[in-house]
Amino acid sequence: MSSAAPASSPWIVSRAQDLLWFQGSVLAGIVLMAAFLALPPLSQGTYTAAHPAVWLLLFWGVVFDGTHVMATYARTYFAPDDRSKAALPGRSSLLWLFLGPAVAVADAAICAPQPSVVGHSGALFNTFLAAAYVWAYYHLTRQHYGFLCLYRRKQGEASSLAAPDALFLWAGSAYPFLRYSLGDEYKASGLPMLLPETWLPALRVGLDAAMAVVVAIALAACVKRIMRGEGLGPKHLFLAIVVGFNNLAFALLGNLLVITAVLTIFHNLQYHRIVWQYERGMGRVPMRSIALYAAAGLALGIVWYGPRVLGVAEAQGDLVRNVLIGLGWGVAFHHYHIDARIWRVRKQPVVQESLERGASA
Repeated sequence: MSSAAPASSPWIVSRAQDLLWFQGSVLAGIVLMAAFLALPPLSQGTYTAAHPAVWLLLFWGVVFDGTHVMATYARTYFAPDDRSKAALPGRSSLLWLFLGPAVAVADAAICAPQPSVVGHSGALFNTFLAAAYVWAYYHLTRQHYGFLCLYRRKQGEASSLAAPDALFLWAGSAYPFLRYSLGDEYKASGLPMLLPETWLPALRVGLDAAMAVVVAIALAACVKRIMRGEGLGPKHLFLAIVVGFNNLAFALLGNLLVITAVLTIFHNLQYHRIVWQYERGMGRVPMRSIALYAAAGLALGIVWYGPRVLGVAEAQGDLVRNVLIGLGWGVAFHHYHIDARIWRVRKQPVVQESLERGASA
């Protein structure tokens, strides 16, 4: 690790470290996106173990997504101090693992099958999938907002959801997802259409106009800073990268599975670095051994993504396939639930204390 930035620095760790991990890790997403674009399109009918994009999804899931979920567990369940575990939920949080399979079984019993993201399922399971993708995207955006708040603290700014930078992050991230939900790719996915199809063209125009207003507000705030002589800083670069990359992924890709992987690998790498920073501030490394940390993460990725990707591709019958999909989402839900609790700086002072010690170490 390079030397940390001084306390007055606007960077979370240091200029080099932030540019490499918190901003520069977007390059991994761009590489993954280019790889998916170079492969044959992945669709409901082509999702089999013979498709190279399925293996690319498996690679991302094992090497990046699985290891980043293990980072959550390393920072909590496997931490030696009680303060790092203080925000953990009770054992009832494990029920998230069984929600998807339960919905899949109920769906098979009472709903007529129709095309879905992968294979076929009824309206109940398709609604579950739509909610899962919304939560996944919210989780991703919420994590980016956490980094924005860290940059604000480094610059001595108060956190506010009403500030132009927060508005730009949330609205700019929501825009491509909402725009996608009003388009043909979403309709072809089999996920539920909540609005009459005749409304969609007008809604797309209205959404575009609203986003133009948000961009104008963000640009005006930037111009105001420059005119005051304050200039732009790391948080502005971070915001431009996050919002720009989200919009680029939705513009170039049409499959939600692929979009999720491409957007999440950016977050995966950021997450490893912030966990490392936290652990460094506690005077240790994750799980007390980098080799153990990496091995445990890869093992979790194999156990999680083997059934979630290859198992689904090879499953015979929609019920088995949907149960595996639901179980895969259950692991993600458990991660989202824990992650939403453990990084709350106001309620968990140990977070800010550890990050600050890590930056000064």
